[in-house]
Amino acid sequence: MDESRLELKVGTLVVAALVGAFALLVLMGEVSFGSGKQLVVDFSHTGNVVKNAPVKLGGVVVGKVADVELLASRRDTDGSPMPVKMTLGLSNEAAEALRTDVAVTVSSVGPLGESYLELWPGSATTPHDPKVPVRGMDSPRIDVVSNRLAKFLDAASKVLDSDPEVFTKLIGGVGGLTTTVDGVLTDNRAELRTMAVELSAAAKDLRALAAAARTQLEPGGKAHGLLDDAAATAKVARADFPELSKQASIALGGLARVSGQLTEEDGQRLKSMIAKYQSAGEKVEVLATRADRLLSKIEAGEGSLGAAMKDPAVYDELKSLLTDVRKNPWKLLWKE
Repeated sequence: MDESRLELKVGTLVVAALVGAFALLVLMGEVSFGSGKQLVVDFSHTGNVVKNAPVKLGGVVVGKVADVELLASRRDTDGSPMPVKMTLGLSNEAAEALRTDVAVTVSSVGPLGESYLELWPGSATTPHDPKVPVRGMDSPRIDVVSNRLAKFLDAASKVLDSDPEVFTKLIGGVGGLTTTVDGVLTDNRAELRTMAVELSAAAKDLRALAAAARTQLEPGGKAHGLLDDAAATAKVARADFPELSKQASIALGGLARVSGQLTEEDGQRLKSMIAKYQSAGEKVEVLATRADRLLSKIEAGEGSLGAAMKDPAVYDELKSLLTDVRKNPWKLLWKE
């Protein structure tokens, strides 16, 4: 009877321990219920994040690393190695909060604590597609940094071995440069102040010019009108230029057909004829000028013909003579 009670007590204690352990795992996020969503993240180095490591959002556990896969030959678009593929199991609420600019970083609990992944959901308006992998932000490689620091210290030690005064000279040179710059600034303070004033005035003029240009370019301004006129002119040119080009081409074709039938001798003859016509025209112009002067003198009563035209008595006598000759034409042959 006592043994049965003892076994019952031991069994109850074991069951209570199992329930407590299970509850602790649930509280720690190691065990979750319900269907979650997955997120694939690519890294070039795990950053010491292992399978089942927690995934946090805002410091709160929202999932865990479900799987870590090594793809040794995989590279990114730039040719850099990308061998690590992590599959994260997230809660539905956390997965729905992710945007297209989601970021995944490697963090740790304290300097020497456990490594985990931290989610930054992003600020874009478009939700993230769970099928699209995310490029994770690699953690700093302490081993790489230490190796590069060791190389730098080794190079610095070699310089010190070859020239122990090198750092003293460097510090002295920097101090001298600082003194020189300070002296230049002190000696040219007035010039620098004048330059600053002139630059300020130039900036004000530039702002005024920009404002005036903006006013002119706005609708109703002169520049805006010029642009509209230029656009209208270009439109008319695009419409009329093809027709003008066609007509010019036809005219040039006709001229080419006409000129193609002329020889060099025909050209010389044409030039000679043009010269003769030009000379004849000049002579006709001279004769016309002289005739005009003669008629002007006659109208003014100069000379015998002009006097006869102006004197009524001479005109009457001439008229009587012509009347008598018409009646007695024989008087022109002999006298009575």
